[in-house]
Amino acid sequence: MDGWLKILIASACAVIIAGGAFYAWSEWSAHRERQARAERRDGAVKELFELAKAGPNEVDKVREFCKQLKERLDGDLKDNDLAFGVSTNCRILGYSY
Repeated sequence: MDGWLKILIASACAVIIAGGAFYAWSEWSAHRERQARAERRDGAVKELFELAKAGPNEVDKVREFCKQLKERLDGDLKDNDLAFGVSTNCRILGYSY
């Protein structure tokens, strides 16, 4: 009976360690994903400010750029996928009207 108890305790410890490792890995993966998402968002914001030739605090300039871009999408930029992507970033990041 003593041997079974040792095996049971060892198995329980192994299960707890495996569960803790799985939880830690899941949290680390989620943290990396959140960090990557934030970096992509920051990159998109930086790109919008560069395209609008705006300084860090010139949000109105970026909004005006996004407004003009949206208007031009129906005209000369109709088939431009890059302009459509930038316009989508304007909308998602809250810079379009």
